[in-house]
Amino acid sequence: MQKIKEYLALAIMMCVPYVLVMFDNYILKNEVNKHSVTAISHSVFLIINIILLYKIKRNNKDLSGGILLITGLFAAMLIRENRENIRELFSGAVHWSWLAIAVSLYYLWQGTRNGIGKAFADLKEMHRFSDYNYLICGLILVLVWSRLFGNRFVWKGIEHIHYSEALKNTAEEPTQSLGYLIIMFGLVKILKNK
Repeated sequence: MQKIKEYLALAIMMCVPYVLVMFDNYILKNEVNKHSVTAISHSVFLIINIILLYKIKRNNKDLSGGILLITGLFAAMLIRENRENIRELFSGAVHWSWLAIAVSLYYLWQGTRNGIGKAFADLKEMHRFSDYNYLICGLILVLVWSRLFGNRFVWKGIEHIHYSEALKNTAEEPTQSLGYLIIMFGLVKILKNK
């Protein structure tokens, strides 16, 4: 029965990005762009994932180095997701990538305080959580598949006549949302199973 509940939760979770895109396109009558509900959901999901990682770190102090490295990656991804807001906030004086580098260096420093070897051993040890595979799968979906699937070259080849940024974003952005949700699903399961 527990597995059936898990499969139902996954099925419902798979519908969330679809609902977000439909909300953007049909209710708000706008394109899926950097200010859409779909794009905003990326930041919300990343913030939740960062909070979940800190809770997991609190429960697993022996893995703190590895968890901080993953948290740093998500923090840098959050900055990238908000690059236009950062540009506006600092009137273009600070490039988002410098902020992402600074945050990444901070988390690298925090994660490796007990040694680089220990941090990487922590990452390896994270596999003791069977649900860690959800995190890895979600990361691959966000960092690899959505980038390949959202490549302009692919969409220009499919359309043959006219390239549409809106069409490309309608396919790419929900894929990222799904990846962040899969990560969240795994992190919640890790927290529940301790």
